[in-house]
Amino acid sequence: MLSKRKIKKIFPLDFYGEDSGWRFIIRAQTPDEVLEAMYWRAYISCHRKNVDLLHLATDKFNYRYNYSTSETSDLHFGGGNAPIRVNMMGPIVPISTILEKVASGDLVKMASA
Repeated sequence: MLSKRKIKKIFPLDFYGEDSGWRFIIRAQTPDEVLEAMYWRAYISCHRKNVDLLHLATDKFNYRYNYSTSETSDLHFGGGNAPIRVNMMGPIVPISTILEKVASGDLVKMASA
């Protein structure tokens, strides 16, 4: 069993998700939230377009993304196929906020038919 001191050192625990180079963090504050955070990180990674994380975020983190393209319209950005390092920001969303939105039915935007 974990002591309270070790739990305080471990938490908050961040779960990183990614979709097409766009990264985000789902944050668990307590041991009870870990499984939910892992589930929703996987779900949001697969259904990113249906979830608006930017309005749920309580914080942000910075990261670098290596952007490379073979499209001729993007050649003015760099030298041919050389990757370009882009500074980006991703949202940090507490799992408690996601669970509140799920309970109220406001988390997932359904695609219009």
